[in-house]
Amino acid sequence: MNTKKNLLIFILTFIGFILASELYKIYYDANFNPYSLGSFCSVNDIIDCDGVAKTSYSQFLGIPLALWGIFLYLFILLLLFSNFLSKIKIFKFLEVFKNPLSYIFCLSIIAFIVSMGLAFISIFTIQKICVLCFATYFIDLLIAIFSKDYKNSIWFEFKTSFSDFYEAIKNKNYLIAFISVIIAFTGFLIYTSTTKVLTPQLKNLSFDFSEDIKGKDNTIGSQNAKIIIHEYIDYNCASCYLTNLTIRRLITELDGILVIQHNLPLDSECNPIVTKGHEGSCQMARYSLAAKKQGKYWEANSILFEKTPSSEKEILKNLSEIKGINKKQLKEDANSDEIKQELKQEIDNAIKQKIDATPTIIINMQKITGNMPYNTFKEKLINNGATEKGIK
Repeated sequence: MNTKKNLLIFILTFIGFILASELYKIYYDANFNPYSLGSFCSVNDIIDCDGVAKTSYSQFLGIPLALWGIFLYLFILLLLFSNFLSKIKIFKFLEVFKNPLSYIFCLSIIAFIVSMGLAFISIFTIQKICVLCFATYFIDLLIAIFSKDYKNSIWFEFKTSFSDFYEAIKNKNYLIAFISVIIAFTGFLIYTSTTKVLTPQLKNLSFDFSEDIKGKDNTIGSQNAKIIIHEYIDYNCASCYLTNLTIRRLITELDGILVIQHNLPLDSECNPIVTKGHEGSCQMARYSLAAKKQGKYWEANSILFEKTPSSEKEILKNLSEIKGINKKQLKEDANSDEIKQELKQEIDNAIKQKIDATPTIIINMQKITGNMPYNTFKEKLINNGATEKGIK
């Protein structure tokens, strides 16, 4: 194998691995870390790595795309050093890859083709760009370019890889090992796809917000409830969205609950204890309060969480979809001193209670910060006196 070519592929693959690892950190912070202040590559409405990470397009089969990237680059590194590693007992299976550069070319060109589809989605559907994602797309292309044997056709490379693999699994031991790996990985995919443990953006708790459970003002549930839940949210917090959906589902299943939702934007524009992060949250909070004046709080709540619009123009465009809302009045109210003061009061009250993160919920005076799994949440409410609907 060409030493210079191998070195170039190694450098590119290592850079790709570092980028994919950073992308997973961004993904984790955007979706699971309520204390995150935002990534360095979220700079405006368009260049927004966090915004892309919060969408359902940032995963495949329940696994974040960043993790798929990490798997890809690690496997390419194994292939690149397969001749050396196969001499070590634990990596002996690598001897089946007789033409490692053909495998690397096939994997990287497939990854690049897939990435072009992701780039299209990013630009035209999400309308946000993750610069680190685009960097990995370029890395995949370069790996394909340097691993290609230009004496052979692309078809030959794919044919060679398939033939090598077919010859390898003729060996009974390798066939059993391959089937075992496939079964284990399929089981893992079934687990991630069904539990959504790695992908809160899939919003598996969503449901039809029917007329009979629509709330009054910023409250929802039974007005004579035994259990009062105070919920503190930030519309730029993906974990808040998941908690919000969990609560909405529980409202449909349990009697004896009243939820009071409070805005706590972690945005320095209106929150004095925040220095950086969640830009635009204050503006969305004001618009939710403005929608409340027209009796449309929960409709606005759903849209703001779902769309997370980053400009006033986007907010107005999305909220104008609410049936019966007065768009002109909405804008006037959102920018009024009255609404600004109301939001300030909500934030000040939260600070007095030492609440400085979202999501935070208070159940009958017990404060809980962060997401609570649906089953745990439901069990806690039942233990506190809530009852299943239809059960006396």
